[in-house]
Amino acid sequence: MVLINPNKLVQDFVAPVAKSHLQRELLLAACSSEESVLVGNLAQIPDDAQHAQRVIETLGCTVDRSDWQWIITPPKMKEKFERIELHLGESGFLLRSIISVGFLFSEELILHASGTLLDRNLQGLARDFMALGIHQISSEGAWPLVLRKDRDFSVNTTLDASMTSQTASGALIAMASAKGKYEVFLENPVSKPYLEFTLQCLRNRGVEASLSENICTLNSAGIRGGNVHIQGDWSGAANLLCMGAMSGRVRVKGLFLNSLQADELVLDVLRNYGASVQMEPDGINVAKMEQKNFQVNLTDAPDLFPVLSVLAASANGESRLEGIHRLASKESDRLASTRALLDVLGVVHRTEGNGLIIHGGMQYQGDIINSFKDHRIILAAVVASKYLKEPLRINSVQEITKSFKGLDFY
Repeated sequence: MVLINPNKLVQDFVAPVAKSHLQRELLLAACSSEESVLVGNLAQIPDDAQHAQRVIETLGCTVDRSDWQWIITPPKMKEKFERIELHLGESGFLLRSIISVGFLFSEELILHASGTLLDRNLQGLARDFMALGIHQISSEGAWPLVLRKDRDFSVNTTLDASMTSQTASGALIAMASAKGKYEVFLENPVSKPYLEFTLQCLRNRGVEASLSENICTLNSAGIRGGNVHIQGDWSGAANLLCMGAMSGRVRVKGLFLNSLQADELVLDVLRNYGASVQMEPDGINVAKMEQKNFQVNLTDAPDLFPVLSVLAASANGESRLEGIHRLASKESDRLASTRALLDVLGVVHRTEGNGLIIHGGMQYQGDIINSFKDHRIILAAVVASKYLKEPLRINSVQEITKSFKGLDFY
């Protein structure tokens, strides 16, 4: 058991690096024929991005690191490994992308996982394998996954994107590296902003890439190197911004406005909640004012669900968070784990259709919060502690490093 302490609210933060952006750029750098230079807040890297770095080094890249710049040199030798073992940690994105990208470097992939990824519901992965010409040698449901690819990418591919767009992102990166023209049809796609994010990263590296009516079109002569500024992470920063809206004032630096990170939606929610949201030259300033109830659809931004549930619990009246169908296949069943957090915080809530209805008001009685080993639940509990101005008991906090390092709370 660990105490989350409501330390004095720090007013100035630099946003953690966006692992969604850094992971994509690491894979693109590995697939490039030239050197890539990544710049940004690279001093404290989330665990998922560290695993992506180690994966590309295993594939033959060299990474010269400093706190604000990484220089990545792709492999000089272009011959494929016969087989290669890759350690993915808990990263679902890395798993779903490497099943395409990894075969650019090896005939056989042996994929190891740890933590919550071992227990994650990987619904639809077998269908992805079939669509991408991948044969699973290992037993279904067993780790490590042992995979071989039976054929080259088809110029016309159909992928089920009803649960995640991550498999499509990985396939698009691999296809761009393989060169040529490709069309990928996405069935019932979710998280379109993150898919557009992948396409934007490809365009920045010289690939013609577009999305129209659920069809991604690529025309690639290869992936270029270059200089890339890695964005701050809206998913992690949302917790900081909500702290300011609920408990005082914060300023967060390093966030890109009009980003394709879907979690920038948090700014609209905070305005509807009644917080003061000001764009300043040195960052985004959020301060507590009104605390109004709100409604939001989180279908494309499911990572915001825990922290916005806590925000709703601090609001006056009933708020509605739509999109609960997206929450089952995260580090935890995030609907169940968020509701368990709300229960411990003494918050009245109920499900209704595809939404969670939350009545404002917290009455914490000292019970132990179950983190479910989910970094988003831990972060939401930290936000709640700041608001309640009392310590909260929780069974584990170590998993927070999956997405956020350097936050002082215990």
